[in-house]
Amino acid sequence: MVQWHCQYCGPTEAETDERMGHIVCLECGAVLEENTIVSEVTFSETSKGSAIADGFQLSTGQARASNRGTFGLIRTGGQESREQTLQNGHRRIQEVANQPQIRMNERLVGHARRFFNVAVVNNFTKGRKSGNVVAACLYIVCRLEKTAHMLIDFADALSTNVYQVGATFLALCKISGVDKMPLVDPSLYISRFAAKLDFGEDTQNIVKDANRLVQRMCRDWMQTGRRPAGICAASLFVASRMHNHNRTIREIILVVKICEATLRRRLREFRETPSSNLSVQDFQTIWLEGERDPPSFAPPKTRKHEPASQLFEDSNGDSKAKIEQAFSSLKESVLAGDDDEDLEDLNEQQLLSFEQSLIQVYNKTEADATHQIHYSDNLSDLDDDQEIQAMIDVTPEEVEFKEAIWTEENKEWILRQQAKAALGIGLAESEKRKPKKRPRVIRSYEAPTAAEAAKNLVMSKPTLSKKINYGVLETLFEKTEKSENESTNGI
Repeated sequence: MVQWHCQYCGPTEAETDERMGHIVCLECGAVLEENTIVSEVTFSETSKGSAIADGFQLSTGQARASNRGTFGLIRTGGQESREQTLQNGHRRIQEVANQPQIRMNERLVGHARRFFNVAVVNNFTKGRKSGNVVAACLYIVCRLEKTAHMLIDFADALSTNVYQVGATFLALCKISGVDKMPLVDPSLYISRFAAKLDFGEDTQNIVKDANRLVQRMCRDWMQTGRRPAGICAASLFVASRMHNHNRTIREIILVVKICEATLRRRLREFRETPSSNLSVQDFQTIWLEGERDPPSFAPPKTRKHEPASQLFEDSNGDSKAKIEQAFSSLKESVLAGDDDEDLEDLNEQQLLSFEQSLIQVYNKTEADATHQIHYSDNLSDLDDDQEIQAMIDVTPEEVEFKEAIWTEENKEWILRQQAKAALGIGLAESEKRKPKKRPRVIRSYEAPTAAEAAKNLVMSKPTLSKKINYGVLETLFEKTEKSENESTNGI
């Protein structure tokens, strides 16, 4: 019994009638609470005698109710489009999570399903491939839970473009409220990639040193603004060499899935840090307190331009020396002159000699430049070079063999050339486009009778139809004319 407060008796005991949905006071019989809607399932009998559950079942997020069938079973026919989308998306998420290269547990899969529900509610799946949306939901969970999964893993599992998956991931982050996505720590992938490279017993030591290298690179501003795969590849490459495991760059990039240029660039950047100057033992025991300045502190790189004065100098510097000598002699002569007459003589003589010196230097410089530009055109002196002849010399047997191969590969082209040579001008004329014949225009005139007009029309277009017997038409016109003449004579 439950204590209730009766308006007539005060605090009293009450009894619940589940069949009627009433709560009744046991002392006075007053109805304390009445609930006409009950949650229990009731059944009714049809005309055929079968039992049918009454009422409907409505779940959260469902737009319409699904009725119950015979013996209380829910009829599954006629699902909504949203329900089908949710079911297909959840099934696809489970399939991708169970693939060998993914292997996600059930807790992460449930988290990804909730992100997919958010995407469906916001109509995010409209106009997008379901595979890209599924991969984006799974990758969001991996980023939040900090698992060792990369975006390219989901793209490979679904055989889709990684850039399309990345664009879908960014758009889904905006609508799902995940504004500040945590940055990827490169150390998460070290153990995974080290296991694929098969270092044997030294795997743990290599992973430890690689993680230390990642931390060092982070302090030296190598991780900021760069993808974690390149940092992992450089760390594993250096750590493997530290433990005498000769893993080539090709093997590293096949596992980490980056290009060779990226790995070489990361190694070049690490070579410029102070940690690269330490020995293996010092690196494993000593931790440098200092760090490298960020890239924004470094001076900008400028191209080295060649000064214009070098364009007028030859290899020995004779041109510059001659110009300076002529100019200095001209200057001394001008300073040594006393009166105006001497200056006039000087202007006529010295300026002429100075001009001739400049012309000689200019002609020589231009000739040298022309020789340097066109020196590669004259390669006749290479014909007698013994070293080059030794490299390109072949035996007569090799010549015949190469000639036979070339002839076999270009047989069709040779036959076409022979046919053109045999036909000559006739082939060229036959290939010319034949001019179209213009239709003959016959001027029409007024016919005295209808039969003659029809005859003229047929004769003006002899190819009017191939199924008409034009000879019979002519006799028909003749009969018509005779009948008209006879009728005229009779009148």
